[in-house]
Amino acid sequence: MVVFSNRWLGPVVELLVSDDVAAAMLASTAAAARPLAQGRWELELVLWLEDRSRQVGDDLDVADIAWTPEHFERQRRFLIDAVERAALGSRHSRALGLWTRMIADHPRDAVSVGRRWLWATADARI
Repeated sequence: MVVFSNRWLGPVVELLVSDDVAAAMLASTAAAARPLAQGRWELELVLWLEDRSRQVGDDLDVADIAWTPEHFERQRRFLIDAVERAALGSRHSRALGLWTRMIADHPRDAVSVGRRWLWATADARI
């Protein structure tokens, strides 16, 4: 089981899903983001989502994403758009919708300079 969370919002927003559902959510979000990814952060996000989809089992917090303060709003919009596209026609659209809300409600002041991606597998790092 995998918990999708946002520690800044507390346990009330947590979403518990099976490993298979988590893998499908992450892989479909990566697939939806890939065609539109242009900048370094967007490309890294796609790779990170793909990496996490292959190595499910660890919980996933919105704060685990390597947001950058100066581009946070644009980065958050890119990810929300990808999750919303992934939800279209998905068997997991409800879970993806709940994850979207966690991302949308992530406070800008929770983003710190120098945040790095936490890779699930050592060979996935860029």
